[in-house]
Amino acid sequence: MSMVLWKVRYAVPSPRSGRKAVLAALAWVALSGACLAQAQTLWPTPRQWDQAREQSATVPAWRTAMAAQRRIAEDAMKSEPRPVAVLTTGGRLRGDPLKAQTEAGLQDMDKIQALAITYRLDHDPRHAAKAGDYLLRWAQVNRPTGQPIDETGLEPAIFGYRLVRADLGASTRESVDGWMRRIAEAEMGSREMKKKTATNNWHSHRLKIVGLIGFALGDARLIAYARDGLRAQINDNLLASGESVDFQERDALSYHVYDLRPLVTLALAFAEQGEDFYHWKAANGASIAHSVAWLMPYLRGEKTHAEFVGSDVRFDKARSDNGERGHVVGSLYEPRDALPLLFLAAAYDPECAALAERLSGGRPNWRLAFSRLPAARTQGG
Repeated sequence: MSMVLWKVRYAVPSPRSGRKAVLAALAWVALSGACLAQAQTLWPTPRQWDQAREQSATVPAWRTAMAAQRRIAEDAMKSEPRPVAVLTTGGRLRGDPLKAQTEAGLQDMDKIQALAITYRLDHDPRHAAKAGDYLLRWAQVNRPTGQPIDETGLEPAIFGYRLVRADLGASTRESVDGWMRRIAEAEMGSREMKKKTATNNWHSHRLKIVGLIGFALGDARLIAYARDGLRAQINDNLLASGESVDFQERDALSYHVYDLRPLVTLALAFAEQGEDFYHWKAANGASIAHSVAWLMPYLRGEKTHAEFVGSDVRFDKARSDNGERGHVVGSLYEPRDALPLLFLAAAYDPECAALAERLSGGRPNWRLAFSRLPAARTQGG
């Protein structure tokens, strides 16, 4: 079966999704004629930005995906930053005022990212300048804690910063660089080896934060920390069976997905240097690719899983009692909740791309769009 026919077979949503969703899914197929055997990278290359501009002008699905980023960017142009002094979400229930304040402030991160993406697409210096304004305000107000579950939400801003950093004023760069280095230092200093968090999803998110900051700043020391840590984490956190220690501890696919997402993100960052951590196999036989493959039958609907039934973690029961969606003990895992992971893994695996299209009802997504562009030979995003 040809690659295109394979994608058509698996990308089309169910009839209930309607004619528009079917057409949207087919549009995605049309723009992905190249095989995905060669992995993408996290930050698009100059050649890929050129391709994105071309696709945005000619392919409806691309136009929709990029238009969504432009809308967020234009809203950001008319808004002001809402920096939070101390981020706090981990261990807090939905409805907690401090968690709500953090979540409201973290909406700035998507704005920074959208401003940066729009800047790279349209070359309007106002977008880079506004992204710099947001970043500077956060650098002036936020105090890093080294708690990775709180600070993982900064990822879109770190991603965006690399796209605009060279075009910001020296004083802004100095302030934002210093803030991000303080985040990375706090993260590296917060690991407690005697706790489960030293190797569970906390450390996966910690490594992602440090690694992405390293790439954004061009800091070899931070990049080396993330590289060495990623190798160890694949061995310590993932099993040869495909399961993760988070799944075993919490009995929840949601935690398996939450753990894999930063690992795939970091693998895509290192792909820029020609390193394939997605397929790299640890001494115990584990790999990111295998742990994603282990998950796929649940996402395809071939298997189901009742979440948190075997968990003895007190916070899991508290969230269940609080009625939080996706955390009620015994509720079935919803495959659509894995879409952010699939959008990333699509860079390595065409089945993940096709499944992402089907689960999203064909709605275009900017990350999936870039994951499906032909991989370029040179970097510089």
